[in-house]
Amino acid sequence: MVKLNIRRWGTAAIALALAVGAVNAGSSACWAQGPAAGKAEDWKGPADATRFNLGVIQGVGIIDTIGGYAFVGTASAKILDRGFAPDLNNSVHAEIQIGPFFASGVSAWIFGSHLRWDFVKDDHWTFYALGGVGGNNLTIANVSRTALYPRFGAGAIYGIHEKFSVRAELSHELTAVGVMFYL
Repeated sequence: MVKLNIRRWGTAAIALALAVGAVNAGSSACWAQGPAAGKAEDWKGPADATRFNLGVIQGVGIIDTIGGYAFVGTASAKILDRGFAPDLNNSVHAEIQIGPFFASGVSAWIFGSHLRWDFVKDDHWTFYALGGVGGNNLTIANVSRTALYPRFGAGAIYGIHEKFSVRAELSHELTAVGVMFYL
């Protein structure tokens, strides 16, 4: 039986992506512009042209009272360039998440569908809130059950490169960090 250590491979993938992003960010064609370049006021810059992103996040997941390791894939599409605060640089994304959850004697899938409301501070920092529906499909001792619940959370995105960011998220069932790639 081949044992795949997802935690080790996921951590290695994030470290590699951060290293590549740091090298690209240090190039002369860096996408982030300093204050001398006529940068827009914080929270009020132009809307980002990117429409879609894909990513992965990993961290601590909680199902009922069971804590374990979660490795979740994400995909989102921008549905509003300017959200509900027209004076701010804010956009709304429809996002889905799905991935496995591992704990001793337990296997499960975590999934969710929600709206992510991004507030763009500057060229690097974006803070967001999310709300929607989450759920899981839990199997213990060959007995399976599915649960649905409201999903609310908050997070931050730090842009390393125009096509790559790191992300941290906190919700009632997931505390995770990961990467996002813009398409």
